[in-house]
Amino acid sequence: MKKFVLNCILYISKYILKFIYFFIKFFPTKKNKITMLSRQSNTISLDFQLIKEKLEEKDENISIVVLCRKIPKGLLKKFGYCFYMLKTLYHIATSSVCIIDGYNIQISALKHKKELKIIQIWHSMGAIKKFGYQILNKNEGSNYNTAKIMQMHKNYTNVICTSNATKEFYSEAFGIEKDKILTLGMPRIDYLLGKDIEKKQEELYNQYPDLKEKCKILYVPTFRKGNKIPYEEIIKEFSNNDKYKLIIRPHPLDKEAVDSKYLIDSKYETQDLIKIADYVITDYSAVAFEVAVLEKKLFFYLYDIKEYNENRGLNINLKEEMPQSTFSEIKDIKYAIENNDYEYENMKSFKEKYVETADTNNTERITDYVLGLIKNK
Repeated sequence: MKKFVLNCILYISKYILKFIYFFIKFFPTKKNKITMLSRQSNTISLDFQLIKEKLEEKDENISIVVLCRKIPKGLLKKFGYCFYMLKTLYHIATSSVCIIDGYNIQISALKHKKELKIIQIWHSMGAIKKFGYQILNKNEGSNYNTAKIMQMHKNYTNVICTSNATKEFYSEAFGIEKDKILTLGMPRIDYLLGKDIEKKQEELYNQYPDLKEKCKILYVPTFRKGNKIPYEEIIKEFSNNDKYKLIIRPHPLDKEAVDSKYLIDSKYETQDLIKIADYVITDYSAVAFEVAVLEKKLFFYLYDIKEYNENRGLNINLKEEMPQSTFSEIKDIKYAIENNDYEYENMKSFKEKYVETADTNNTERITDYVLGLIKNK
């Protein structure tokens, strides 16, 4: 009964949106208008910022609207979000191109003007863990009926990725043909490899002077729905030694409390922390691909791999592809660090396979492609 009621609410909500959008679509399309939409955060992401700056640099006549807002908690705030959605509908209807970095209800659930081009750049540089259509009806996935009603990940003109290997995963996850997935890269790769990041490093060291003196261990776990992350185990291993400086960067959705002395101000991007780290520890997070770009020493802490495979599933068998960097015990990772035991050949193979666009032309390729869509209209 509960599922039936939920499905009814979803159908009614979708058709109300469709009804409103039908009239909004009478507003004329502006050929040089690009709208960038995100539900990942309330501020513009690094990738969006880089794309925006490059587009404006290439064409001063381009009009860019950036709309970034997470769905809030609380009934009253959700009601307010509905008005924000109406605002997004206007900008979608009057744009020539929409760029998104995640699932967006307004984009996928509605019927758009034929001339609208929708580009999905996704918010991760790849997919170690399964997502989207790959995990329907799994513990960490969407319900099949909900996905069907809301037309999850539909209407994309193209999806952008960093390698041919990634195309396989994205095709399954987005339910899209491989020929619509383009290996153009990710703007944040330019940031990782660029010289401007050195200014941020200097600023970071000025704010946190102890970072310069110690071996920096960066821990970046992925989000686990309903499961705790063993922060205390990692803190115990690395906090009692003056040689190490442990930095923890929790997932944005993770609400677990972490001692502030292991945290770095959020004004610094995860990419800034990767750049200064001596070692990076993660699990199933796509941050691994960013670490690979810089060929930093990377370890996978897979303490719950059996459970995670059952609840969600993995696209990449890390034990096979990165065997000497994958551990189930944090003490074994510490041992490898202390003994300077690291296999770079596996890292290079991992990088070559999953980050084919490891250069500083990613933003250039993406913006040239977007501008090409506009000029061909």
